[in-house]
Amino acid sequence: MARLLPPLLSLLLLLPAPATSSTTVWDGTPDDKSAAAANTESLSLALASLQPNDILNVPGETYYLTGGVFASGLVNATIHLDGTLKFAVDRSAWPTEDCKSGQCVKKAILLQDVEGLTLTTSSPSIRGTLDGAGKSWWGYVNYLRYGEDRPKLFTISNGTDILVEGWDFKDSAYHTFHADDVARLEVRGCTVDNRANDRDGHGPGNLRALNTDGFDVSGRDIYIHDCKVWNQDDCFTIVPSSGSSINSDCTENVLIENVEASGLGLTVGSITPSAHHSCIRNITFRGALMHRTFKGIYIKSAANDHVDPSWTAEITGVLYENVTMVEPKQVPIWIGPAQETENRDVSCSLAWPYVDRAKCPPPLGTVAWSNITLKDIRVLGATVSPGVVFGNEGRPMRGVVFDNVVFDEAEADAKPWGEEFYYCKGVEGIARGGTWPVPPCFEVEE
Repeated sequence: MARLLPPLLSLLLLLPAPATSSTTVWDGTPDDKSAAAANTESLSLALASLQPNDILNVPGETYYLTGGVFASGLVNATIHLDGTLKFAVDRSAWPTEDCKSGQCVKKAILLQDVEGLTLTTSSPSIRGTLDGAGKSWWGYVNYLRYGEDRPKLFTISNGTDILVEGWDFKDSAYHTFHADDVARLEVRGCTVDNRANDRDGHGPGNLRALNTDGFDVSGRDIYIHDCKVWNQDDCFTIVPSSGSSINSDCTENVLIENVEASGLGLTVGSITPSAHHSCIRNITFRGALMHRTFKGIYIKSAANDHVDPSWTAEITGVLYENVTMVEPKQVPIWIGPAQETENRDVSCSLAWPYVDRAKCPPPLGTVAWSNITLKDIRVLGATVSPGVVFGNEGRPMRGVVFDNVVFDEAEADAKPWGEEFYYCKGVEGIARGGTWPVPPCFEVEE
């Protein structure tokens, strides 16, 4: 299977800027919360004024913003973030925009239609920080009141030839980093840290930071490496593209390697059929350490909610290699329908299988799953059953291979699957390379 060539991608992204570039130092007001609205307007104007090959330097101080920072059409621009951009804690001060439900908060930062964008710092010894002040937005009560009407911290929409390095993203109110419909993106040496408390785990206290996805990407030729994520939702997420996308009709050629992740996992999906064929293809996760993660390996399809039977989707060519999980809290391996809170009649319930009346329908038969390989996976200290591999029996998952997938402890009385170890249906799978325990619907290849 062809794989992304990261050295070539790095070389393309690191070509020197022409000598005609000029540098502007942003003159925002530091350390003054009352200047948040003025700083937001000033930063948007500074970004909009950048000409091809220009550099914008954000000095090494803390600047408060209200959200709604926006720029479009940047070409070969470089942004040096040497300080901290910290967003407002007050929902009432946050700008809004029209949405399906009426008025929704704007994204904290949105950069769209960009080419040749470099997001870095002025020196390798400096770290830049985006602080979403998420603690004021999190919590179960806030979730009941506002649902997912919370601002994404940083979004790139429709971009090509992008490098992001040396930035720390923390306390995002909602999803942290989105690269939507991009081509040739590299993210390196960045972190995501969304913690409701300092405990080393994902208990009810930390899970108050609901929906704080880490790096969510869609498009093609994407390389993420040497990054760390601790959050309370998907850590590194492969989002589908389709024929309606600009830069690729399939999210493909993605390599994520040498990372640390603790949250809801190294995630592919969720994917749902569409009129333009939703697609995820040729994805590799390699070299990951997952300390006390909630979920581990997570490949998922979305809820079966009123989908046109002519719509289609595919997940094909996915490799997880050299992944180590230490004391995972929930399901270490989940391949199948996404667990969700919405659409209870058509979704796989978060309470399944522990609550008798909870439902978990299989993926739709219009989603094709094929060539999914887990190789050299080590799970240490798990206290729950190994996992779920759950396809549609009318159109089973094909070419699923577990190669040296080993749990150091897997108790036959562990919940919820006991001596079966896995919930396993609708799959044509092979176990080899000393895989233990073996999903009960797999064949063993000697």
